[in-house]
Amino acid sequence: MKKTLIISGSNSELASGVIKNLLKKYQIILIYHSKKPKFNDSSNLTKIRHSLKDEVDDLFKKIKRKTKEIHGIIHFNGVHNFKTLKSLNKKDFSTTFEINCLTFIKLIKLSYYFDKIQSILTISSVSSKMGNKGISLYSSSKAALNNLIKSASLELAGRNVRVNNIVLGHIDKGLGKKTQNYLTREQLENLRNRHPLGFGKVEDLFYALDFLLDSKKSRWMTGSELVLDGGYLA
Repeated sequence: MKKTLIISGSNSELASGVIKNLLKKYQIILIYHSKKPKFNDSSNLTKIRHSLKDEVDDLFKKIKRKTKEIHGIIHFNGVHNFKTLKSLNKKDFSTTFEINCLTFIKLIKLSYYFDKIQSILTISSVSSKMGNKGISLYSSSKAALNNLIKSASLELAGRNVRVNNIVLGHIDKGLGKKTQNYLTREQLENLRNRHPLGFGKVEDLFYALDFLLDSKKSRWMTGSELVLDGGYLA
């Protein structure tokens, strides 16, 4: 019988591509907040709507109707923000951090309801490691994730739950593809040149997630930032 994953945030092209690969190995419960995922319902996939304002208890009650055991959780929720520091406002801050960080904290809290959960994963960005113009809010929210996984890994280690993070370079899907709309041709070429191995593919992220979900292959990894960037930060 396939193990079950909870995945939050599945509407980006990148997330949906990874999920299609994960469905070959896992049963998946997709949590969505507003826009319903495009995936067709099947015996391997269930969709659950959960408002950002709903309590964790409410989410657990919905999930336990579908399954009693969870192997892992993946946090895909992410929103970009292309504003300079001068133009940012309080709403920008609240929205970005609520979606990028607070949704991850809710998933951490949700993990306490499941005794056999083994792995929790989130996706950060190389932008969290270096400054770039016009994306300070996005970068700082991803930097917050880098530190959240370290604290969470220590708090959950006693339950043998591993918490890890993938620091992702530019993949030509999802937010990565959206980013290109804000770049000139020269800027895009410079970005490409900063990735010695070229831009990443959906499969690259899938293989990394698959490794971190495997309790044998990554048994001794927790609180780690796995850099997957084609050499961008080298």
